[in-house]
Amino acid sequence: MTPDLQLHTPRLTLRLIQSNECAQLATLIQTSPSLYPWIDWCHHKFSVTDADDFVLHTRLNWVKNIAYGFGVFTKDNDELIGMAALTDQAFSFNMGTAGYWIGDTHQQQGYAKEATQAVIDFCFSQLKLTRIEFVCAPDNLASHNVALACGAKSEGLARNRYIFNAQPKDGLVFSIIPTTGVSKS
Repeated sequence: MTPDLQLHTPRLTLRLIQSNECAQLATLIQTSPSLYPWIDWCHHKFSVTDADDFVLHTRLNWVKNIAYGFGVFTKDNDELIGMAALTDQAFSFNMGTAGYWIGDTHQQQGYAKEATQAVIDFCFSQLKLTRIEFVCAPDNLASHNVALACGAKSEGLARNRYIFNAQPKDGLVFSIIPTTGVSKS
């Protein structure tokens, strides 16, 4: 996938975060403590150097076609407000896992659902995936609500489903499949 790919919604543009936007990313994470219990790389000391490493890693994943992390930007002022991503693909199973977060000052405005729906549409229409999973901490109700709002179904608790701070954690798994048949070309 080309790194210049952009997804558009009525209020948002989803695209790779550029290296000159690392300070904006660092500030957004530093001022979003609601993310810290759920995303282990988010913390109050997240630096511009951390952001630069993250942006480089995200770009490399695009080039390798293994994950697509989109910065979520408002259309009206091009402000970075979060991320939505296909965090990994399981090629053998033609599926992937989606993730999303929105900075604290922009939450409760429907941005997470809008951005996540754009990523879902991209995964089904362009990547031709046949399943997307969302793996959430059992008590992360905000994340559950985004998955459900996008049409995902709860499938249950999976033991040791993800790693958080180098420790396996149980995850509540939601999934969504395309509404029409998808075939690989």
